[in-house]
Amino acid sequence: MSQTSLILELPYIQPAQAQKHVTHNEAMRVLDAIVQLSVSSASLITPPASPEEGARYLVPIGATGDWLDQDGQIAVFDTAVWTFLSPQAGWQAFVRDVAASMYFDGSVWVSASVAVDILQNVQLLGVNTTADATNPLSVAGDATLLNHAGSGHQLKINKAVETDTASLLFQTGYSGRAEMGAAGNDDFAIKVSADGSTWNTGAVFDRTTGRVQFPSGAQVSNRADVGGRIYCHSDNRWVTHNINYGVQSENISNNCGTGIDPTTSWTQMGAFVPKGAVLKSLSGLMRSSSTEVTGFDVQVFFQTGAFDTGWNSDAETTRTLAASQTGVALDPGFNRVALDLGDLVAAEDGFVTFYVRPIGTISATRYLYASLAMNYLTAA
Repeated sequence: MSQTSLILELPYIQPAQAQKHVTHNEAMRVLDAIVQLSVSSASLITPPASPEEGARYLVPIGATGDWLDQDGQIAVFDTAVWTFLSPQAGWQAFVRDVAASMYFDGSVWVSASVAVDILQNVQLLGVNTTADATNPLSVAGDATLLNHAGSGHQLKINKAVETDTASLLFQTGYSGRAEMGAAGNDDFAIKVSADGSTWNTGAVFDRTTGRVQFPSGAQVSNRADVGGRIYCHSDNRWVTHNINYGVQSENISNNCGTGIDPTTSWTQMGAFVPKGAVLKSLSGLMRSSSTEVTGFDVQVFFQTGAFDTGWNSDAETTRTLAASQTGVALDPGFNRVALDLGDLVAAEDGFVTFYVRPIGTISATRYLYASLAMNYLTAA
C-alpha cells in the first residue's frame, strides 16, 4: 500500500499502525494550509518577526532567514515554526496585500492577469458590465479608447455579404436615434429617427461614384447684400430700398411714413427669396454721417402677394414681421448690427423688406452707411 496520496502526498494511515492520530493530523495540517489558499503576501523577502499561528506566505525569489532556499514554496507558520509546502502547476492563491490572484506555472508564482495576454475565442466579455449573446463585447464607462500601436489605427466593421449591415448605431435609452454605415447594400448612408422605428435618410454616398444624394432634402446657405446709403430725414420717417431697383440701389430712400410701423406698399421690393426659404439673420456694420443721428429703429418683413395674377395693389399684399429692434444706439464710427430673423419660413415666393427709421434731432438730410448681409436657407 502506498504511503502517501497521489496528488497532495498526504500521509496514509497504515495497517496496524500505532499512533494513527499523528498521521491523520499531519494530513489535516496540509489540507488546512492549501484549501482555499489565501496568503498575506507574495513579495516579502524577510520572514515577519512575529507571525500569527497559521500565517501563510508565498516565498519570493531571493528570500532570506528562515525562508532561505525556499523560493516558490508556501510558507506556513505552524506550532511556532515555519513549514513549507511545494505547490503544483496550476495552483492558485489570493494575495491579500495586493488584492490579486496568482497562480503557479510550474516554476514561479505569476499574476493571474498575465493570462489575459493570451485570451483567445472568449465567448463573452463584459467591461464594467455584463455581456450577453446579442452583445458579446459590452463596455460601460465614460469613454472607450482605441489607440494606435506606433502609427495609425483602423476600426473595422465587416459584413458577410452586400445585403447585410455594417454600421454604427447611436441610441437613446437603447432606442435607435442615428445610424451611419452600409445597411442592406454597399452605399454609405446616414439616417436619423425620432422614435427608433421610423427612419429618415439624410445622405447617401454612391459606392461607385462617390456622389451624394439627399433623399430627405437639404438646406443650402444663401446670402443677400441689403446695405447701402440710408437717408435720414428731419421728420424721422421710415425708409426702405428704392422701389425702382430693389436691393441693387445705392440709396435706401423710399418714404414709408412716420407711423409706429412703416407703411405697406405693394411696390416695395427687397431681397427675393423663394417659397420655403428659412430666414436666419441680418448682420453687418453701420455708421452715421452726423452726430445728429444718435440711433435707429429697424424692422424686417417678409412680403408677398399674388404673383403672375395681377399683384398691383396694397390690398393684395401680405406682410409678416420677421424681426425688429427699437432704440438701437449709435456710437461714433462703425457699429455692429445683428438681428435674428427667427427662422421665419417663406410661405410663398416673396421679398424680404428692410426698413430703418433714424433717432435724433435731425436738421437736414443725413445718412447712415450700412454694409449688411441677410443669411437664409433654401432647399437643395
